[in-house]
Amino acid sequence: MENKKIHLKHRKVLKVSGENRIDFLNNILTSDISKLKPKELLPSALLSPQGRILFDMLVSSNIVENSLNDKSVYIEYNKVHQDELIKKLNMYNLRKEVSIEKTSYEVLVTTKNENSAYTLIDKRFFNEDIRRVYVKNQIINKNNSVNNNEIINWYDLLRYKNCILEGSNEIKTNVSLPLEINLDLLGGISFEKGCFIGQEVNARIKWKGLVKRKYVPVTFKNKKLSYSKLIELNEKKILFNSKEIGEIVSLLYNTDDDLWYGIAKITLSYLYSFEADETLEGDFLGEKIRINFPKYMLPLPKKI
Repeated sequence: MENKKIHLKHRKVLKVSGENRIDFLNNILTSDISKLKPKELLPSALLSPQGRILFDMLVSSNIVENSLNDKSVYIEYNKVHQDELIKKLNMYNLRKEVSIEKTSYEVLVTTKNENSAYTLIDKRFFNEDIRRVYVKNQIINKNNSVNNNEIINWYDLLRYKNCILEGSNEIKTNVSLPLEINLDLLGGISFEKGCFIGQEVNARIKWKGLVKRKYVPVTFKNKKLSYSKLIELNEKKILFNSKEIGEIVSLLYNTDDDLWYGIAKITLSYLYSFEADETLEGDFLGEKIRINFPKYMLPLPKKI
């Protein structure tokens, strides 16, 4: 992949510091914060007691110049939820054992191997060298090397191909389950570290195979469909043998190969047929739509 860079203006970063930061976050977030390694980040989430995702996030540590002395964990999140997220974290921070602060970091995503204390390897992309760079906003304003005016948002395209969801437009707040969005397969949920909010519900779902839907990558060709028409669509149903099996969650058109790429939420019982026969196709708006499983998703979970 050629070197690319994009500024994710909708993403912000929080700083959580204090001696008890690891225990505090491990008690409420899905991922095991104690396993954070320098230069890497983990996906994570804060759930409701019923096990639904309230906020999806990426967590990391040691991202400042004097990283060996940095005793903080950094949380990257969708800025539209900033006030709600901070309020929720402070609600659990009853004894004020940790400090939760906004930062001035902006989020860049790049395919370039930049040697910087601010550069983190995004481990969700198993087959791609994708890095996130946290840059102070006063610096990024002087940076002319970031092109956000590309016809194709290459980062979203890459996310869709790898079925990596971000933000409440794709992960429905207090609706989506971690195992539906494959958070367990991406290293974002630990059932070994002990209890966290919503852990009991999701442990039961995992061990008994009770997840009913899965998010999967899809592609189809439809030259008549435009973004304006897509927005107007009230229903985004996907059919298979004339039966409704799911719906489109997000879409992006790629001019390079004249295909629409996206993520769909599909009933798991139907996905078994697509897993067994990769030539099968569904129907979306009268066009054939194909499901493209990333290797990390297979084999699909079976009910016990």
